Amino acid sequence: MKEYTLAPVSSRESMHLLGGVIQTREKLLELIAELNEEDMHHQVSDFPSIAGYALHLAQIEWWWNQAVLRETSVTDEDRERFLFKEEQTIHCPVHIEKSFLLARLGEARIQTREYYYALSDQEFRRADKKPAGSKTEEVYSPEWVLWHLLHHESYHIGQMYMLRRWINGQREKWDHFNTPYLSL
Repeated sequence: MKEYTLAPVSSRESMHLLGGVIQTREKLLELIAELNEEDMHHQVSDFPSIAGYALHLAQIEWWWNQAVLRETSVTDEDRERFLFKEEQTIHCPVHIEKSFLLARLGEARIQTREYYYALSDQEFRRADKKPAGSKTEEVYSPEWVLWHLLHHESYHIGQMYMLRRWINGQREKWDHFNTPYLSL
């Protein structure tokens, strides 16, 4: 029998949800470990590359950590180190190596873990976090931010696995849609 749990259950709720985020990251790291540099940057149609998704995940996690949880802005040094662009696109320059992406993913995750390790259950649920410099009335709880990071990363990992299948040539054969009978 195989058991599926988030992590060893902790008395703190933030640690329990953090266990799910950790397991999701392990799936991402397994996928990246299977790929070579060429596959990481391989372009399939108009989709971002797997490297683009990996960089995007690191950037987003870093942003939520800085701008929302710590209520500070992303510094110019952060922008340079994480290759932030003003436009919201998922892209990674082809000269960026897998080790760079793993380092950024690791940096962001260390920051996430440090934040949540120091959090009480009351602070975890309190919706009082507002993005630095934001003029909106929206506030977030650290619980919601962690759930959002888990959902966001899971969503993009699914896209990355789909891309890997296409890259490996395991995509379905759609030639039957090019038959002359469909144009009748």
